[in-house]
Amino acid sequence: MGAQENNIIQNFNLDKKINTSALVVITIIDVLMFIGYIGDFLDGNIGAVFLALVIVAVLGTLIINYVIFFRNRESKLFKYLSLAGYAVVYALCVLGAHNDLVFCIAFPITVLYILYFDYKLIVGGSVAFALINVADMIYVAVFLRHLHSGSAINSTSLLIQGACIVIYLIVICYCTRVSNHNHAVQLTVVSEGKEQTGRLLQDVLELAAKVRENSKEASSYIQELGRDVDVTTGAMEEIAEGNNNNAQNIERQTVMTSNIQEMIEETKRMSDEMMLLSGKSTQAVQDGRESVHNLSENSHRTQEANRQVETSVRNFIQNVNEVQEIVSQIFSISDQTDLLALNASIESARAGEAGRGFSVVAEEIRKLAEETRVLTEKIEEIVVVLQNNADTAIHTVNNVLDAAAAGHKLIDNTNSRFNEIDNSMKGLNNNVKQIYKKIEDIIESNNVIVDSISQISAVSEEVAASTQQTVDKSLETREKAAHAERLMENLVETVSAFNKYIEN
Repeated sequence: MGAQENNIIQNFNLDKKINTSALVVITIIDVLMFIGYIGDFLDGNIGAVFLALVIVAVLGTLIINYVIFFRNRESKLFKYLSLAGYAVVYALCVLGAHNDLVFCIAFPITVLYILYFDYKLIVGGSVAFALINVADMIYVAVFLRHLHSGSAINSTSLLIQGACIVIYLIVICYCTRVSNHNHAVQLTVVSEGKEQTGRLLQDVLELAAKVRENSKEASSYIQELGRDVDVTTGAMEEIAEGNNNNAQNIERQTVMTSNIQEMIEETKRMSDEMMLLSGKSTQAVQDGRESVHNLSENSHRTQEANRQVETSVRNFIQNVNEVQEIVSQIFSISDQTDLLALNASIESARAGEAGRGFSVVAEEIRKLAEETRVLTEKIEEIVVVLQNNADTAIHTVNNVLDAAAAGHKLIDNTNSRFNEIDNSMKGLNNNVKQIYKKIEDIIESNNVIVDSISQISAVSEEVAASTQQTVDKSLETREKAAHAERLMENLVETVSAFNKYIEN
């Protein structure tokens, strides 16, 4: 509905109210005058003819007013006919009254008609009422030669009547004009205010439309953010699971490294025994050179010692084989650790910015795994050397045993055999020293591995803690995103309330 239609409806409602008020006031005044003139008639102040004229005028004008009013309560014609009819009744009452103040009944009706904001109507009515009073004053001065009340003509009374009517009607016209002007100014201000309000409302509606569109877009972004957070949370959970597996593997590697440490210490102890036995064997050879007489007994002891050496060497070879098997397991664990670090790097890359810190941790784990592999390869090389030396030692022991057996049978060749035994024992002693040195290297490398595993374990614990914090933070972010999504939905619903204004 447009502004012009609203103004028309408001004007119709205003005309209806004023018409109703005018009809009520005119009816009351006419009824009072009718009652008053009946009283004057009964008192003998007026005649029957004048009373009949009054009755006809009052009833006629009232009937016309009521017919027009009830046919159309907002009738524009009503104000003209009602004022004209009232002027006829007023003229009849003023000219035929026996009261000098009857002219005052023009005041209330003219004041009421100001509400129509019709300057021409007020001027026409004022002129009519003024002419009626002028005619009455001429009638009193020329024809009656006394006042309506019967009193002698009093110029003061006539002057008061004329002055009151003229001044009053001038004031009424002036007030009507000023009132109409003010009313026009107010209408202009109201119209401008409506235009400004309309423009403001249009701006508000456009802003509401933009807010609605932006709210929908923001809601879509928040939903996408929620999905990304879910993906990140899933990736973090996978990283956490992989890190737990890594921690379990590190724990198993720690146990196996401890076992290696124990076996290396056992091998070192056996190597000490081998060195001791080698020294005894060398001393026995020297004693044999000094005392051929005791060659048989010394040869027997040598054989017994060499059997112990053979047993120790075979045990050493068995330990070396066990070390080789453990080294293979370390290789497998190192490969698994490297693979887990690669998977963690991939998952952290999928997580984006949130997984950058875990990418660094994964790279550190991969480096530690690579260092473990390098150290394990060194251990494997050392183990291979130990195997070769052990093979050489067992071969040498076998030669010593053969030589001892031959020396026992061939005592005559004792000197030459002792030289062979002496040379073999020197080689055995050198091999045992080399084995001892390699075992020390293995212990040092194993200590480095133990330290690396400890670092990996500490890093894994930090990764586990960071991963759990990230998962918790992701869940918290998801809750905040869901809350923000609900707020955006409420905002969209609130902005949608402006749709009824947009449609209008």
